[in-house]
Amino acid sequence: MTRTSVTYVSYGGLYLLTLTSVLLSSVLVVFELHHYLVISVAGFLLAGYVAGALHSLKKLGNVLADYPTDLRVIEGETPVLSLVVRAPHLELLKVVKADLACDAGLKLSDYSVRKNGQVLEIRMGLNARVGTHRINTLFLRFVVLGGLAEGLMSLEIFTEVQVLPGFSIGVVPYTIPGFRHLGVGPSRVRGPGTNIFEVREYMPGDEFKKIDWKATARLSRLAVKEFEKEMHRDVVISLVLSDKFFYPGSKALENLLREVCKLALGLLSNGLHVRLLVVTERGFLLSNKVTSISKIGELLGVLSRIEWPDRPLMTYSALRVASWLLLPVVVSTCSVPCAVVNIMCLEDVSDVEAAYRIFKKLKTLAHDVVFVVTAPALIDLRQEEVTLEDLSSAYQEVENLVKLSRKLPNSVVAPDISSVALNKVLSMRATA
Repeated sequence: MTRTSVTYVSYGGLYLLTLTSVLLSSVLVVFELHHYLVISVAGFLLAGYVAGALHSLKKLGNVLADYPTDLRVIEGETPVLSLVVRAPHLELLKVVKADLACDAGLKLSDYSVRKNGQVLEIRMGLNARVGTHRINTLFLRFVVLGGLAEGLMSLEIFTEVQVLPGFSIGVVPYTIPGFRHLGVGPSRVRGPGTNIFEVREYMPGDEFKKIDWKATARLSRLAVKEFEKEMHRDVVISLVLSDKFFYPGSKALENLLREVCKLALGLLSNGLHVRLLVVTERGFLLSNKVTSISKIGELLGVLSRIEWPDRPLMTYSALRVASWLLLPVVVSTCSVPCAVVNIMCLEDVSDVEAAYRIFKKLKTLAHDVVFVVTAPALIDLRQEEVTLEDLSSAYQEVENLVKLSRKLPNSVVAPDISSVALNKVLSMRATA
């Protein structure tokens, strides 16, 4: 069963029919034209039938709606929502317009309605942005018996639309020559492993299985082998999204997510492991640790689950939430000091203070921290065609970002996030 409500917006045709029937009946009675009185009575009966039909539609019950509960597509594809609605009396109405209640990132591009008796088959093509969208209501505007009355029917539906970023791994990532050996090769730290770190003289307490008998024979005293611990360098990417990125008139979110994917690809290509934390005004998403390019779909899946708001908020608290979430994520991800890349938009001094808390906590644990500061206007400036008015607005926003980022250590304002952050991380590891 589907919860349904019907409201009428116009009875103009019905009122006109009833009024015409009343006037015609009065005239015919006065002039005693009994032959034509039948026509007037027929008008009354028709008006009564239409009124009864409208009353039945208004109390429409036993509505069955078949529809998909989830749709998943890749950026650039058109998701199609197909519904089949079954209910008594549907043959009386003609649908003239269909619409959906959804967020600003999802729009109805086209639709078609086919009526077959008491069954309505509705096909709706959608224009969806990257992320997760929820549809909760279908609206059908209809007319009855050629326009005698107009009404609006609303049906509760629950469909989730997920759009994955359209990212191709065919991009050639930036690589420092020999960097892979720094990232995933022997780390030159004593511990369990397979490669020999050094051979040294036996000391009381050493395990006998570590004795190197060849070196013992050669040196004429007991010698043991020390192995080196094989470690991988982990990178945590923290993406903080304020609702400014969810405005419908900008493609900043898609361009930003594409930059995050390019950054992750570059890190994985250089032998690093990547984990992604996404924080929005509605919650957070956390990926598993990705250890190879073949598993980059894990990151794409997380980005596709970013939930669009019904209405973008003018308050920005995501960065404050991230300042509390990031530390436990880094501690659980990195067994040794690692790199943390924070991608964010700074709005005011309170954001700078929240970001500085992140820096202080992570540096205390010897992690390397990078802040890449950006904004929708800055991303659009690089990716989209802009007008002179947009350029003026972007200049003011970038000026504010630069002013705030100067108060934050190891920060950079950049539209090309992937290349800037990748160079930062690789240069840190190369000099480690």
